[in-house]
Amino acid sequence: MANTETKPDTAYRMTGYKLDENGRSAWTSYEVPLVQTSPLSSMSERQVGETWGLGFSQNTPKPYNLNEMHITNRMAIVWVMSGHLETTVQSGEMRRRSPGHGNLVHGLCQHHSTMRSTVPSTTLSLNLTSTPVDNYPFK
Repeated sequence: MANTETKPDTAYRMTGYKLDENGRSAWTSYEVPLVQTSPLSSMSERQVGETWGLGFSQNTPKPYNLNEMHITNRMAIVWVMSGHLETTVQSGEMRRRSPGHGNLVHGLCQHHSTMRSTVPSTTLSLNLTSTPVDNYPFK
């Protein structure tokens, strides 16, 4: 029999935004290094954050400001806790996230988020830095 020993992952791939070669926001992924904490689990090192907050959004069947794009001027990770969140970046690509999905927000990347769900959307935001950083260095 083959050895089927299971080992925990050494990195977590998180979606996020980046600035492309033309200075427009586009989707990318970030690698978060993980440390083994038991034979079958791992987690990241402690990430330094400035602030955190919960967001509660009532959904509407007809979203308003569909073309409004904004920047945050800070690095953050936003997790969807309930409902769904659709985010469009300047490249025109939209991604839909559901509970448990995190997304790295690059503070200089224009984006638009819409809550599309039959239940209210709840998000948890961890603000990492006050200054946007290309290729954010996760610990």
